Amino acid sequence: MMADTNLTIYLAHGDGEARRDLVSMLEELGHVVALETASGEELIRRSIGRPPDLNIAAPTLSDMDGIEALIRIGEQRPIASIVIARSNDVEKIERAMEDHVMAYLVEPVTKDSLLPAIYLAEHRFEEFKKLIERIDSLEQRLEIRKVIEQAKGILMHARGFSESEAHRFLQRLATKQRKKLIEIAQSISVEGGLLQAEL
Repeated sequence: MMADTNLTIYLAHGDGEARRDLVSMLEELGHVVALETASGEELIRRSIGRPPDLNIAAPTLSDMDGIEALIRIGEQRPIASIVIARSNDVEKIERAMEDHVMAYLVEPVTKDSLLPAIYLAEHRFEEFKKLIERIDSLEQRLEIRKVIEQAKGILMHARGFSESEAHRFLQRLATKQRKKLIEIAQSISVEGGLLQAEL
């Protein structure tokens, strides 16, 4: 998603006037503000139930800290997010940037500062999603390797194979049964039923 796309945005700000100004700016930029609230709990509930493209929150909300709300949302369902802070909230900004927040704005927010912040949040969020996909892929490959190694260990113990012989046995069995190597390894690891199979 890019900043020139019309985004669905949830906005949480404890100051009603600042919130209305932000809604006006966001709508002028072509975005849809689907939630306008002073409540962090409402932001969390709505974001988890029906996630927006982007969350924007100020630290001071009526019922909780806005950064905490964004962090809680991010732990359950990662969403691109921007925190709005006062210029003296450096500590809060640093905390936000460490946990699930992709960009920040310093009050008073202008349309000129909003546009690049939205772009940055969207860009960082896309990078974050790609990183998560890579991590998931690596974890899956590691798990596959672990199962194959476990199956080779079982074969080495049960049949006296060397590691390379156990690996070739798994490969031949996979070819013979027209299955993936991981499927054969899982059968051996979980059931041990293939140990009696012939070459």
